[in-house]
Amino acid sequence: MLNFSRVMAVLRREVQEIVKSRGLLLAIFLPPLLITILPLIGVAFLGNAMNADPDASRTARDLGPFLQTMPELQTWTTGEVTMFIILQQFLTFFLLMPLIIPMSIAAQSIVGEKQTKSLEPLLATPIKTGELLFAKAVAAVLPAVLATWAAFVIFFSVGRLLISSDRVYWTLLNPKWLVAMLILAPLLSLLSVSIAVIISSRVNDTRAVQQIGGFIVMPIVILGVAQTTGLILLNATSFLLGALVIAALDALILRFGVRLFQREKILTQWK
Repeated sequence: MLNFSRVMAVLRREVQEIVKSRGLLLAIFLPPLLITILPLIGVAFLGNAMNADPDASRTARDLGPFLQTMPELQTWTTGEVTMFIILQQFLTFFLLMPLIIPMSIAAQSIVGEKQTKSLEPLLATPIKTGELLFAKAVAAVLPAVLATWAAFVIFFSVGRLLISSDRVYWTLLNPKWLVAMLILAPLLSLLSVSIAVIISSRVNDTRAVQQIGGFIVMPIVILGVAQTTGLILLNATSFLLGALVIAALDALILRFGVRLFQREKILTQWK
């Protein structure tokens, strides 16, 4: 059982460290800013191009394999389907945030404290390894999830001004987007932290953690490209199934990370 008084003490400490570190604040706020602004610029540019293109009003029966997976879009105009495809690709970008942000925080939280020698006094306290890693995981996951949600709210609000088609705009609230934002994003964030914990238990350089952990974004990028080209169809059902798999991975990897975290070795041998 977790002792929540000890967990909260570590959590408060972690929040104070994040607030004091400009690098961590930049890692938290810069990715959401870029991932929100760039899609909005793309949507605005595309909307203007579609309005100026007389062919954009034609029905989209000739857009290839993408419409084979979603035949209901065949009654949409070419411009609407094009904008819809690009918006679905933006969903991939939003799912990158909960992977990238906590990796930076967790790397600094564990390896950074090894380097500054501030981890040893904490490990010398009665706090259990599971309590320590749980508090550090929460401290990394919460900013990532909140930043992802805030970015989506901004994107959804400003998108109302830039997306001319109502039926394209309201796809931002279809079940796939909601499952991705409310369920998949927190689970992906926890997965990123769990992997960072395992890597941090074996390396002594924050850059090594971030470089190795950077490979976890590749499956999301591949899925996004496959969806854009029409090779696969990602919907709410596939996201729910993926969430179940990731939840199981989170539990296994985090448990494995607790076993790998050798606090006695850090206390007695780490230089």
